[in-house]
This record gives sequence, structure tokens and C-alpha cells, in this order.
Amino acid sequence: MIETLGAYDEALDRRPDEIVEARRNGNKVVGIFCCYTPVEIVHALGLIPVRLGWGGDDSLAEDGIEYITNIQCPYVRQTIGVFKEGKNPYAVNTDLVAISAVCLQEYRMVEVLKYYFGKETLTLSVPKNFYLPEGQEFFLKELESFTGKLEIIAGRKLDQGQLRKSVALYAEIRKKTAELYEFLLLDNSPIRWGQILKVIHAGFYLAPETHLSLLKKLNQELKAKPVSDKVKSIVKVRLLLAGSIIAPGNTKIIDVLEGLGVTVVADDICTGQRTFAGLVVKEPTLAGLAKAYLDRTPCAAQLYPTQETDKRLINLFDLIDRHRADAVLYHTIRFCDPYTFRVEENKALLDAREIPFLQLHTDYGVNDIGQLQTRIQALVEIIKRKKKEAAHVGSQAAV
Repeated sequence: MIETLGAYDEALDRRPDEIVEARRNGNKVVGIFCCYTPVEIVHALGLIPVRLGWGGDDSLAEDGIEYITNIQCPYVRQTIGVFKEGKNPYAVNTDLVAISAVCLQEYRMVEVLKYYFGKETLTLSVPKNFYLPEGQEFFLKELESFTGKLEIIAGRKLDQGQLRKSVALYAEIRKKTAELYEFLLLDNSPIRWGQILKVIHAGFYLAPETHLSLLKKLNQELKAKPVSDKVKSIVKVRLLLAGSIIAPGNTKIIDVLEGLGVTVVADDICTGQRTFAGLVVKEPTLAGLAKAYLDRTPCAAQLYPTQETDKRLINLFDLIDRHRADAVLYHTIRFCDPYTFRVEENKALLDAREIPFLQLHTDYGVNDIGQLQTRIQALVEIIKRKKKEAAHVGSQAAV
């Protein structure tokens, strides 16, 4: 049992009332979409940042079809459904919706929130030539304009000293989150990947100061746990999960994997390890933030001109090596074009290194759970058999 996880649950229970009270006192809530939106600026202006977006509820995704086509991804449709339902405390209490325009479907979703639900919106354009000086210059100008509009919402100018504090605060959060993934390097980790993902999602809603305090306690608790003396299994399968967003509420893949006893040792998703991967703000200024956010490990919607320079692919192979992943599960939700279009590229690169690859193309329904279980279990059994054979050959060679 991990006690700090219980403290996270308690903090989440309190958070909606805290936000309501803060709004009564004149504070404003900024709902953020996409990890390319610099949360440091929102926090430094005294606004309350909350990352929005939900998944896992097929009925709410169906509700979204009233406002957007059924060939949009279920994450986008469900988030619209949440706003339509009007019960989620974070959606209800959002004063401004801010988005960085990377995923075009998310961008369209925010248009729906503006025109059908009356939400005030603010868009930060992110260049597709982000790796060129011209793209970086454009993004800095966009960020300056974005900040100016946030200043009007906040009723104050951005203070350099406060920005420095906010940059340091979120840098420490990313550092402590990264430390959680270090436990997954162990053969007998005291925390599961699904639990780490839940902690990251909790941070989307909690005050960053509260989140950081709990992260520190969680790391201390895990480090204090005795190291298991359980003998390392030669056939234990270590998997890396990559691909489409796994939004708060969407536990479908997590439940399938944990139900099969599968060990996930790393991820390459925007609500997991990529919330901090490659994101280092070296200078607490708008120019420093612009450079850091463009230089971070990108999503599949942000393409480098060559595979050799693509930081997403570089990061993927680094994760495989560092976390000793035996295979990659490539999770795509239906109509998530950026990740679906790159399936063949990823498979070919992994095949060249003889790393097993399995695409899991799914939505929020339950009809394909049995199929997912069978396909994952088959992959695991193949890897186990190969590891047993390799261990047998190795033992014979040692004789």
C-alpha cells in the first residue's frame, strides 16, 4: 500500500470546492489543452491553471456527435460531451479555455466550446517549422501576444520575479515526476506505471504547490520501501506504451494490461512521460519559454524533416534502451490521425532493430476488450518463449 496515493485522492476530493471558493474571491480559472501551452505564464499571472480533456466514457463521446462529426477522435467528442453535460466541476468552473494549436481536432473542439457553450477562448499558434529559426521567431511573437491577452484576463502585468518563481516551481514538479519513472527501471518497482499516470493526471487539477508537496512525499515513501529480495524472473516481459493521448478517466488500456499482469516500464504519451520529456527552461523569460517548449520532445503532430533528427523517435529509442523494454505497444484511438499515420514508420524502424511492435487501435467502447487481451497476451507469450530459449542457449554455452 502506498499511503501518499491516498493523500492524492483526498486532495482531489477537496479541489473542486477550493476552486469554487477561489472564484468567489475573484480568481479566474484557465482551462488548458495540450502540453505545448506554457503553464508557467498562467500561474505567474495569478490565474489558476487546470488541464482539461477527458476520456473513457463512450456515452459522453456519443453526446459530442451533436456538435462535431462522428469521424473525430473519441477524446475530442467526449470532452465536448463533458461540457454539454455540465456536471464536471473543472469544465463548469473554467473562465477561459487556452489551447496551443498543435492537434487540429483539439483546435476544432475549442471552436465548438466557444460558439456552442459560450466559453471565452485563447489560441496559441504553434508553427510546423518549429525546428527552424523562422518558426522559433514566430512562436516567440505568438507567445508575447498570448501573454498580453492573458494579462488582460488577469488584470495585471506579468512580473519577471513571479515568472522566475513559476518556472522554478514547474521545473521541480517535472524533476520529481521524472524520479517516479526511475522506479520503473527496477525489476521489482514499488509503484506501477498506472499509478504514476494517475499521479500525473491528479497534477492537472491540483494547485502546483500541493502537487509538488505530494510528489516529494511520494518519492520519499517509495525510496523508504525495502528493496524486494524476490529473484528476478528471466521471463518477465517489460513493455513500453506509446501513441495517442490517454486522458483522465480513460483506464481501458491500463485495466487490460494490469488485468493480464503486464509490466509497463515507460511511456511516450502526452499525458505521461512526455509532460516533462525534453522540457528544460534554461531562462525564465518569454524567450526562454518559447525555446524550451519548441525544443521539447514533440508529439506525432509535430514533424521533423528527417527520421534522424526527429526528437520523438530519438526519445522513443532512448526509453527502450534505458528501461530495457522488450516490445512496444502502440496505442491509437480511432481517428487520431497524427499517430495512426505514423504506425508504419514506427513499425519499420522497430522491426529493423528486431523490437516487437503491436498496434492497439481502439476507442472508449468495451466490445473489443477481449480482442485486446488476446492480442497482448499472445505478444507476451511469444516474448516469454524467446527469452526462455535465449536463457537456455546461454546456460548451455556456459557449460
